[in-house]
Amino acid sequence: MEEQAPAAPTISLSDIIMNVFASPGDAYEGIRTSPTRASVWVIPLIIIMILSCCFTWIMFTNDAIKTQFLDSQRTRMEEQVQAGKMSQEQADRAMDQMEKSGGMMIAFGIVGGILMIAIMFFLSALVFWLVGKLGLKAEGGYGKYLELYGAAQWIGVLGFIITILLAVSYGSMFASPSGALAVLGNYNPKNTTHRLLSALNIFTIWQMIVVGIGLAKYGKKSTGVGIGVGLGLLVVWILISVFGMAALGM
Repeated sequence: MEEQAPAAPTISLSDIIMNVFASPGDAYEGIRTSPTRASVWVIPLIIIMILSCCFTWIMFTNDAIKTQFLDSQRTRMEEQVQAGKMSQEQADRAMDQMEKSGGMMIAFGIVGGILMIAIMFFLSALVFWLVGKLGLKAEGGYGKYLELYGAAQWIGVLGFIITILLAVSYGSMFASPSGALAVLGNYNPKNTTHRLLSALNIFTIWQMIVVGIGLAKYGKKSTGVGIGVGLGLLVVWILISVFGMAALGM
């Protein structure tokens, strides 16, 4: 009888976390050859959601950040009034409710943040799966791409922690490890240049490089090709989120 080749060992979650930072290629080779496991992506996703809840709570309990948020909403309401989309009375009533119902705003912010994170996570994994299947001719089902993005989320976790620390330190909801720090004193979310600088986040770029390495491993392509694909996807996302939103007046 022919001897069966021994199954590849399953990479542990601790090894995935360490290797994502130290040796992404080894992390994704281990993920590629291991059985699909939900824990690889569920755990970092939950941690990101918890950090989002913390950020929302800080936004409405830190006086400087809360004032900045309310000022931005007041400006938005004034624009709605000038555009004839709501009356001044409606705007004043909405702002009054916003200022008084802190607990309700925190609850809405937490729920909205969690939903947005979940939607973006699963959509991003879907995009990576389509790119892997159609562009790189890679094997593996959608679950493997949830693992791919989930593993890279550990970089996002670190970036989120640093973002929270920067927000508290600078007293600004716009503070992040990005080009936004250069214009933080007069940051304007309506300014396309400022939004572009904000999109150039060190951890987002790092994360997409790691995602590209994962795509290369899945598709058995060179690391350079994978990184190029990852950064290309990031450029597309920046163009959509910065210039697309600007075109819609958002």
